[in-house]
Amino acid sequence: MGIQLHRECLHDFKLWFKRKGGRKPLLIRGARQTGKTTAIRMFTEECGLTLIELNMEKKWGFASLFQNNDPRKVIEAIELELNCDIDPETTLLFFDEVQASPALLALLRYFYEEIPEYAVVATGSLLEFVLASPEFSLPVGRIELYHMGPFSFEEFLSALDNKRALKYIRNCTIDDPVSSAVHDQLNMLTRLYMVVGGMPESITTYKESNSLREVERIKSGIIETFILDFNKYGSKANPVLLRKIFAALPAMLGRKVVYSNIDPHVRSKDLAPALDQLCLAKVVSKVFHSAANGLPLAAEVNDRFFKPLLLDVGLLLTQLHLNPVDVEHAEDINFVNRGSLAEQFIGQQLYHMAPSYRDPELYYWAREKKGASAEVDYICVDGHTRIVPVEVKSGKTGSLRSLQTIMQEKGFGVALRFNSAALSVVSEARVTPKGPAAYQLLSLPHYLVQQVNRLLELL
Repeated sequence: MGIQLHRECLHDFKLWFKRKGGRKPLLIRGARQTGKTTAIRMFTEECGLTLIELNMEKKWGFASLFQNNDPRKVIEAIELELNCDIDPETTLLFFDEVQASPALLALLRYFYEEIPEYAVVATGSLLEFVLASPEFSLPVGRIELYHMGPFSFEEFLSALDNKRALKYIRNCTIDDPVSSAVHDQLNMLTRLYMVVGGMPESITTYKESNSLREVERIKSGIIETFILDFNKYGSKANPVLLRKIFAALPAMLGRKVVYSNIDPHVRSKDLAPALDQLCLAKVVSKVFHSAANGLPLAAEVNDRFFKPLLLDVGLLLTQLHLNPVDVEHAEDINFVNRGSLAEQFIGQQLYHMAPSYRDPELYYWAREKKGASAEVDYICVDGHTRIVPVEVKSGKTGSLRSLQTIMQEKGFGVALRFNSAALSVVSEARVTPKGPAAYQLLSLPHYLVQQVNRLLELL
């Protein structure tokens, strides 16, 4: 099977399988080529299970039974058609590309209600288009949702067998940060991730060849696959507009989307649905503006204002036609498209840090006032349910004017900055509507992004 890259989701799948009687069918959601199918194959192999894998883009005789809502009959028909036994104790029934068979998605509820002893998993590359269609109703409470994205930075380090780097990252504290030599090496690995990205095929290619040229070839192929998929988005899709938006988004990273900047000759009411289709395909996500006056952040979202977050930082680098060698060896990547790689890197990790059963979400804050505008890259919530503004810098320095503005206006107690400098904590003075006060600024190197919650706990 070639190189297999371990993922954290395999642990989650094992916990799901052990639930037995209370186990719901598992519906895995995510963009094409993020490794959903491969992860299921690895899971069954590690657990010694028999995998019955059914690609629903093929014509199966048993599919005619889906409308009857009788999962036992479906099991019997699959056994007959494949000439196999499906033992609920030792078999995983895996329906792939389920977007080709919406009736199967509706049937999943009956697997849970009538035969929960059977382990059933479903996924698909363009699944979200079916889930979003008005005629389809997701059987809420009858299935377990699981969201998968590209490899995280720490999964990338694990894939490269760099256990020492992971140990330093997971063990460093505010009082005991890493040494300067280790810090430099971890920064180098961060830049390497920005080049290779988190797509499984890119990582596998780098691990096999150690060639960035080969990685660029693979990433270009993935991008072309996404473009070819535009013709599969449904009858309302306009491939010309989809290509136009897809090509324009990398240069818009970190900025509010203004449709006239994509093409002043195309109406926003035509561009907006096309962008929404790219979001359904998971190749781009919207980072919405939130007033950030309280929780949940989604309660004060202005859905007319959003920034794009692309699927993967490595694909972004390729779309921008940047030289991967320049990025890998740069000490300060601020020269790269106004630091967009760093903002994408941090946003990508934060976006997928929520529990896998929840829809990923990410927000930013901005004040658009003539002569006094301000914008904070991201807003997150820590384990103490504190609202934490996040500023991303690509190098070691950079202005914190916008961060100081939101701290003054909102009176938050903790702020977060990512840059390439070493870990530090400082107290910053501010003047608030309630009088003088201070807040703690936690400054983290980019490589500690997945340790944010652990380190914020120490403040």
